[in-house]
Amino acid sequence: MTKEEILEQSRKENNDKDVFDLEVQKTAATAAFFSSFGLCAFVSILSWIFTKRVSVQCWMIFFGMLTVAFCVKFFKMKKLHELFVALGYLAIFILLTAVFILQLTGRL
Repeated sequence: MTKEEILEQSRKENNDKDVFDLEVQKTAATAAFFSSFGLCAFVSILSWIFTKRVSVQCWMIFFGMLTVAFCVKFFKMKKLHELFVALGYLAIFILLTAVFILQLTGRL
């Protein structure tokens, strides 16, 4: 088998997707997840230090992002585990949204 035949077979197996590109996208998504978690924690700590309250806005966005990510994974992979994780994150997102609205209205 020649080099070109091996490359052609590899392209067919991977549906013409570049394996390196997929790995870079996976690494970038993981880095984005952890950096956004770190930024939310940093903002929350600063908020607590200066106002003695934790800002829920960034956590609301973070869990909304996770909800969408796991919903997409569920619809693409059809794994029930992904649905349960998405529903858990959705519950947290709804709770944080309710707290945010209560804070805006001055009831909390």
